[in-house]
Amino acid sequence: MSRRQFVGGVTVFAPALVMAAKTEQPLQLKAAWVNHYVYVAPDLNKTTDWYHEVFDMQIDHRNAKEAHLWYGDAGGDTCMIVRQAPAGTTEAKIINFAFTLENWDKKAVEAELKRRGLNPVADTGKCFRFKDMEGFDIAVCAKDFLKRPAHSNENPQVWKALSANHIVENSTDYGKLRDWYKDLLNLRISHDSGRDVYMWLGDTVWIPTASRAGGKTSAELGTLDHVAYTIADYNNDAVKAQLDRLGMKPHQDTMLSFNCVDVNNFKTQVCDKQLVPEAEKRPPNAGRGRGNGK
Repeated sequence: MSRRQFVGGVTVFAPALVMAAKTEQPLQLKAAWVNHYVYVAPDLNKTTDWYHEVFDMQIDHRNAKEAHLWYGDAGGDTCMIVRQAPAGTTEAKIINFAFTLENWDKKAVEAELKRRGLNPVADTGKCFRFKDMEGFDIAVCAKDFLKRPAHSNENPQVWKALSANHIVENSTDYGKLRDWYKDLLNLRISHDSGRDVYMWLGDTVWIPTASRAGGKTSAELGTLDHVAYTIADYNNDAVKAQLDRLGMKPHQDTMLSFNCVDVNNFKTQVCDKQLVPEAEKRPPNAGRGRGNGK
């Protein structure tokens, strides 16, 4: 090849190389909804039946080891995977949480997770599992990683869960955990109190929260702190009466929510859809946090 031919070839291929460089940008992951989470229960059948009766969760795929419970509304569906704990276990835990991504491209998602050094493990072709900054097990998934069966026409016996209202992860440094999730999943931050922060995905708020003095992180405990449920037609007095009847040990949190426990004495909340929007109006604690995550 002559020098003229070589230079001409470089000239022809140079624009193509520039275009390739422009397209190889890091993928921006964006969480859109709660895909699923794994709840390990001392008694799978008792727990499954209780969540079906109390929160109108639709039971699907139940065997001796695992059951799928579906809930949601027009905004999207969420699966609560209940697993049977080893014999002799008395405490329930939420050991894994998965985010639905807005746009799923398996190769691009895997490449981005590897670029970040997160060592993703594939779960079929529609989900990757890895650990967050503090070591808690999380995942990112395609919307159809799990498929909800046809909606049931049964009337709820107590309440109808519309979404996970909020989900709390305890941290020794909630600010760093906040920044990590914001950078990875582009969650919208709406409020920072100085000890916790509201990070939105769909109708749910992911809340990194500072552990109490001497307390352990969710990663160390092997469980999220709790999942709270938004129910349809919230009425404070009626909710209180039902919580008492069910033995859920209610404590009034706000006029739009109750702290309580489930059938396994695991912490949860029952909430109105407006709980977090109302809480966002509270000013952050003076001298603490960064305010709105900025």
